[in-house]
Amino acid sequence: MNRRETLKLMGAGAVAVGVASPVSAAFSGPSLASLGRKRGIGFGSALSGNSLDKAAYVRLLASECSLLTAENALKWKYLEPYDGERTYGDARALADYAELRGLRQRGHCFVWNHHDRMPRWLINTAASLRTGDTSKLTRRMWRHGAFLAREFPGIHSWDALNEAVDPWTGELRETELTRLLGNRLVDLSFRILSQKYPDTELVYNDTMNWEASQLHKNGVLRLLERAIKRGVPIDALGIQSHIGKTLGRPRDELAWRKFLEEVQGLGLDVLITEFDCSDQNIIKRDAAIRDAETAAFSKGYLDLTLSFPNVRDVVVWSLSDGESYMNRQSYPEYRWRTDELPLRGHAYDKRLRPKPMRDAIALSLANAPDRA
Repeated sequence: MNRRETLKLMGAGAVAVGVASPVSAAFSGPSLASLGRKRGIGFGSALSGNSLDKAAYVRLLASECSLLTAENALKWKYLEPYDGERTYGDARALADYAELRGLRQRGHCFVWNHHDRMPRWLINTAASLRTGDTSKLTRRMWRHGAFLAREFPGIHSWDALNEAVDPWTGELRETELTRLLGNRLVDLSFRILSQKYPDTELVYNDTMNWEASQLHKNGVLRLLERAIKRGVPIDALGIQSHIGKTLGRPRDELAWRKFLEEVQGLGLDVLITEFDCSDQNIIKRDAAIRDAETAAFSKGYLDLTLSFPNVRDVVVWSLSDGESYMNRQSYPEYRWRTDELPLRGHAYDKRLRPKPMRDAIALSLANAPDRA
């Protein structure tokens, strides 16, 4: 079944029949979306354009989720690989799928403060400019914002700026973009989207979680505090929550709670935007042991984080191990398991069978304080 046929099937209401749905066949309890909805929490997943061709997987996603993030398709690097030449078939297909299924759409991301995560032509343009000569760069940012609003008006939440803080220093990451704009990169990213998407939630998104080091968390707090004082229209903090890197390593739960308290004190909502738990650091090869450990670790993190009523959404960075970015050839080798077994970092396995992590997420959602 190709992507067009899959979308047609979705639009015809095939999920309602349920006979082929992996959720109805393998898990008969309430969906994660419905558990979250009872507490005022949205639940969703990232989805790649390639996964739209897999009917069983998109049925699973439609059954479990109330919102969708395009995994890569809305990133500027992929939308406009060459200056003025746009390729957005996957982004359009994902938006169509979300609209057909009634899923809210998160936009990820407008500006990513990494050289290798932005279009090469844009970084080269910035590198050719002298400090203070910013108009050529800012015109392209405004043009890109206008394009997004025109082609993808249905997005309810945008990561306006992604990973601007260097986790090793706690300061603004040094790139050609920040060389030219400094903190104006923060201001401009949000102001462009606030004008182009006046009714859309605008989010600063970054990678910190409950790791022991305070540098990154403190740096993000400084960025948020200063931006709010400047009147930057930030609505929420996005916490990526790829928590597997802290499994079996030092973490500081007390400091994490304090960080969340400070974000709450700033008046910001919080979104868990890219949740997963890699089992890279679990020595045991046995899948059942690995699944039990990642599930327990995930539940501890989600229980603590969701205890804050301003945490509004939980988005996983794939529902299944089979569709996971962790098990693609492009995933960095230093993040593989030493035994080179496939990573098991998600709620469903590659055969779309629910794992203990699915139960952990369900329990954390069900037991979270009521946001109403």
